[in-house]
Amino acid sequence: MKIVFLLTLALGFMGTLAGAHYAPGFEHARLPSQTAVVANGGRAEQFLIRLPLDRIAATDGEAGGLRSKGGDDAMLLPSQFVGEPLLVEHFKVRNSAGNVIGVAARHWSGSGDSTATWSVLIPSRGALVMSGVGEERGALEAALRSRGYSAGKEWRGDARVSMTRDSGGVVAAGTGEFQGLIGTYTETWAVAAVDEDGKVSGTIELATVTSRL
Repeated sequence: MKIVFLLTLALGFMGTLAGAHYAPGFEHARLPSQTAVVANGGRAEQFLIRLPLDRIAATDGEAGGLRSKGGDDAMLLPSQFVGEPLLVEHFKVRNSAGNVIGVAARHWSGSGDSTATWSVLIPSRGALVMSGVGEERGALEAALRSRGYSAGKEWRGDARVSMTRDSGGVVAAGTGEFQGLIGTYTETWAVAAVDEDGKVSGTIELATVTSRL
């Protein structure tokens, strides 16, 4: 299973690189970094993904649930993996000011100890890789059900759902401007609505706190 996950991870990185050139409406403009200094001398930066607008594609396996709903295109997994707990998602990514600055890929494996890995590519700045313990399968649905959501019915509300467990994930690697950074990240879904088909409207917030080695 680990081999499958690593292969999927590699494919996701290639998809991210391709998306930087072919994602609709994406331009390689250099925008000011939206960072803030934190108390320990590090820097904080938040990346945003607006749903469903910024979703590029997700895999067609059963593991995604609500997470993978709303994409126009499905990335097909080999048939033997469709029923496996694997999910690969590609998105456009924005800075905290709401401007599209790059693309991101998320890879989740729910086999054994679940793992989630994000790769964020900003062509004008570099690439950032973050990884941590993944959420349990169906975590988004479970959180929304506790707030009145029912599958097949429209839901509206204001739910914040954490997708990083424990104290968050770690910044694992980087290139360009992100090279030599260490730190942590959290992933939070701010959900405003789910339609009858399961398409989620809201924002994915990736909050990072980093410092130099």
